[in-house]
Amino acid sequence: MRETLPTSHAATLDSLYGALPLAVLLAGPDYAVRYANREFFRLTECSLADLALMNFQDVLSIFCLGACENLDEYLTHPGVWHDMDKPIAMADGGLAWTRVRVDRAALPWGEDGFVLLVENVTRYKVAIEGLLNRKNLYQSIVETRPDLICCFLPDWSITYANTASARFFGATREDIVGEDFLWMLAPSLRESFAQAVTSITLDNPMAELEYKAPSDDPDAPPLWMRWIVQGFFYKTGHIRDYQATGLDVTGQKVTESQFMHADRLVSLGTLVSEVAHEISNPNNFIMLNAPLVLDLWRAVSPGVEALARAQESGEPVELGPDAFGGLPLAEVSQHVPQLLQGIIEGSVRIRDFVRELKNFARQDIEGGFEMLPVNDVVQSAVLLMSKTIGLHTSRFSVRYGAGLPLVRGRRQRLEQIVVNLVQNACHALTGAHQGIEIETFHHEPTGSVRIAVRDEGVGIRPDDLSRVTEPFYSTKREQGGTGLGLSISLSIAREHGAQLLIESTPGKGTTAIVALPAAQASHEGPL
Repeated sequence: MRETLPTSHAATLDSLYGALPLAVLLAGPDYAVRYANREFFRLTECSLADLALMNFQDVLSIFCLGACENLDEYLTHPGVWHDMDKPIAMADGGLAWTRVRVDRAALPWGEDGFVLLVENVTRYKVAIEGLLNRKNLYQSIVETRPDLICCFLPDWSITYANTASARFFGATREDIVGEDFLWMLAPSLRESFAQAVTSITLDNPMAELEYKAPSDDPDAPPLWMRWIVQGFFYKTGHIRDYQATGLDVTGQKVTESQFMHADRLVSLGTLVSEVAHEISNPNNFIMLNAPLVLDLWRAVSPGVEALARAQESGEPVELGPDAFGGLPLAEVSQHVPQLLQGIIEGSVRIRDFVRELKNFARQDIEGGFEMLPVNDVVQSAVLLMSKTIGLHTSRFSVRYGAGLPLVRGRRQRLEQIVVNLVQNACHALTGAHQGIEIETFHHEPTGSVRIAVRDEGVGIRPDDLSRVTEPFYSTKREQGGTGLGLSISLSIAREHGAQLLIESTPGKGTTAIVALPAAQASHEGPL
């Protein structure tokens, strides 16, 4: 033992091994123990007196009875760590899991011997067991869920799929793992799903996508799916992997569509005066111009009839100054087209407005997504709200972005968002001098197409701002607000893989932005 070593040797060994976090024990060629560092005594119940009675193989038996029997095997593979299959009792009374390494070594005083290294791996083993337990718990939970749950890497390769998702994709879990997740979806869904996943960032770690599942059977009832994708990140901010949860929301979708349709009808109810105004104005043009055209026809009809008779008989005819009711023929030729054009324009305006009303009121649970220009959506909503806007503000403007990418969506649903935002903006104003502005533009940093509705109204208090999209939460309850407009708008935005962003300063106004993902090329193979 160290008491038998020369002082210089003991000091040398302490300088080499004394501060190591590993337990170190040295033995001579006769297997007698020569030295043990402080960590060895802390890790084990051994004392100096105990080691004086033990040889190298006895020490190994502390960690595993079989270790002393397999000493030659240990020495045959130098530098290899061996995990022990049972814990040892520590000096403080606790238990520790260890791994050991046995090597031949040249001792400082010139003789060949053996070195034993022992590492306490208790915390690693506990951590690993905890991870395994959590993994088993996770799998036990997700395996019993009817929802589809898949995990995949940034290159879309699937690392895990529960039984429900395997059944949904018509394959075994063994076949699915390693496959391209996007490639498992129908071709028509890959573009929108890829857009939703690529929108996930450290600040926005979740994305949702809803769609009507394609079906080869036209008589089969529709199946609506909602995928919720969550990203998991390394500490560096780089994406590690994704978890996608698929939910069958067919029943919810039908109910939600009926609810949204009812909300649109309520909005139409508030547009009754606007309907009357938008139809009565062009109808006035028609009612005014049509009698004038009729009067002109009555005035010129005698002259026209005389010309017709002369044409039939071949005899020349002389028309007096009163032949066309006393009106110069040039004046008749000028005014009649103008009056008829006014009638045509009034009829077209009535037709367009009625068409927008019918489209807006139509229930669209079966309506699919289509490629849409955002500017057309905004124009339709502004037409519907033109009277309301005129009643609340004298300063209204719309700026349409040029060359905007198309978006995939439902026209009626997107119009409903704009109508709701414009209604909120109008109700936020305290006087006609305050303005409302609508702008469409391409937000290049995110690649989204955005609709911004800005008002100079009363604004929203910070305490209310985080809750304005909650169902039935209204800051204008005393004015008849239901608190459903923004909640429904948020639901529609999520349905389109979009975001609804609201910024407000009390006393200065509010800006509401709908950020829609721009349509991109479909995913035709593994990304």
